[in-house]
Parts: sequence; C-alpha cells; structure tokens
Amino acid sequence: MKRMLVAAAALAAFFLMAACGRQAVKTSPLELVKDESGIVRRVNPAEKNVYLVFTAHYSENDQGYFENFDGVVPVLNTLKEKGVKGSFFPTGVCFVQPQYQEAIRRIIDEGHYLSSHSYAHLVLCDHGETLVSRDSLAKDFALMEAQLERFGLEKKQYYWMIPPYETCNEESRENMEALGYKLLNPSDGPIFDLDWTTPDMDAYKTIDQMLAHLWEIEETDGLNGLILLIHAMNYPEKQDYERPYNHLGEIIDTLKARGYGFKTFKDVIAQEN
Repeated sequence: MKRMLVAAAALAAFFLMAACGRQAVKTSPLELVKDESGIVRRVNPAEKNVYLVFTAHYSENDQGYFENFDGVVPVLNTLKEKGVKGSFFPTGVCFVQPQYQEAIRRIIDEGHYLSSHSYAHLVLCDHGETLVSRDSLAKDFALMEAQLERFGLEKKQYYWMIPPYETCNEESRENMEALGYKLLNPSDGPIFDLDWTTPDMDAYKTIDQMLAHLWEIEETDGLNGLILLIHAMNYPEKQDYERPYNHLGEIIDTLKARGYGFKTFKDVIAQEN
C-alpha cells in the first residue's frame, strides 16, 4: 500500500511538472521595440506576425473631402473574407459622423481592436517644440474617450493608441502616458502612408512602388513584429487602384504564403495581463 501511495505521488508530481512546463512554453515575455522617443515600433520581433493598423481622420472644414473614414467598409470586408483581425485608430471626429456609425460597430462586433488617434488630430509638436499643453491634450482626449465609451468600450480595452500624425516628441509622449496611454507607431520601412501624395510631389510613390518596396523589405530584413499602417481613407484625385487598402487582400495573401500570421493590440493587452 505504501509503495502504491509513493508511486501515485510521484505520478502526480510528474503531471504537475509537465503541466507547468507546458504553461511556461506557452507564456513568453512581451518584447516591445521602441524608437528614440520611447514609442513602440515593433512587437515581439522573434515571432513571425504582422500587426495591421488602420488610421483615419475626418476633415470637418471640407466635409471629409480630403480626409475621411470612407475606406473602413472595404477594409472590414477584406479582413472578414480573409479571416484576419486588425487594429483601428480613427480620430474621435470620425466617431460622430453618422455615415460611420455602423462600420464602427462592426469593428467591435467582428473582434478587431479599436482605439483612437486623438479627437481632433492635433499637431503635437514641430521640430521638437511642443505645441499642445498637457491641459489642452487632456481636454482633447476627454472628447475622444467619450466617443469610445459611447460604443461601450472601457479604457482598459483601448489604452494602446497611435499619436496624431504619428508624430510626437518626448514631452508629448510623457503627457499622453500621464493620461494613461501607451503609444505605438508604424514600423520604419513601408511607405503606404504616402498614399495622399500626387504625381507633382517629390515624395510621390505609385501603389506598385509601395508594394514592391514592402516585399523588398520582407526579403531583405523580414517583417517579424511589423506594425503595418494603411490609411482607411479616400484621398481626392486618387483612382481606386492607387488606394493601398484596395490591395489589402493581396498583401494578406502574400504574407500568409510567406508564413506570417496576424495579431492585434488586443493580443498585446492580453499578453500584458
């Protein structure tokens, strides 16, 4: 009987150690690669995942002619078709436009990450000089938070955000962190953020050049942990072919074929907690 008890105890210890071992393998530390301003630019670079992020702003002074959230439905449709989740960061102004209410609800209901990009798309700094005080920033963020919470979200669900214009200095970062936020920006390399440019501009790139550049980066350096920004906006004087989000399906298919998975900042929050 004594030998049986000893054997049973040893067997239980073995299974406990095995379970602990499985748990240890499953849980890995979150690795965040930050730039010189302390903003996250890659997530878990040892893992072959890409983080698709979509930003937008609605320019009220021209009724959304130049900046808008008009690409959100095509983006959502493609993500649903491909079985992929993304992270969305429209400004708070987008949340109050009647034409986007259903799409914003879809973002939440279909399991994507939803945060914001400030309320009014503030220019926080210029050439290192801070342009928005902490008090003014807090007022703008209060409006932003009211919109997110109107859709039933709590701050613990959306505290990872992109700074407006993807630009801030150290002081602005500290001010946003003091308001309870963690900051990310698109990874260096891909140039889809140039989709607003026109052929008369020095910075202009065609969509074919943007795509070729992305695949060149992948072949040379890999895209592990990449935060890939695509605007969910329709800029004027652009044909549908030139809009990067209309190539989202192609991008996803190519990344899948090259062995990449997709994660969102919901996954980051889950790993933090």
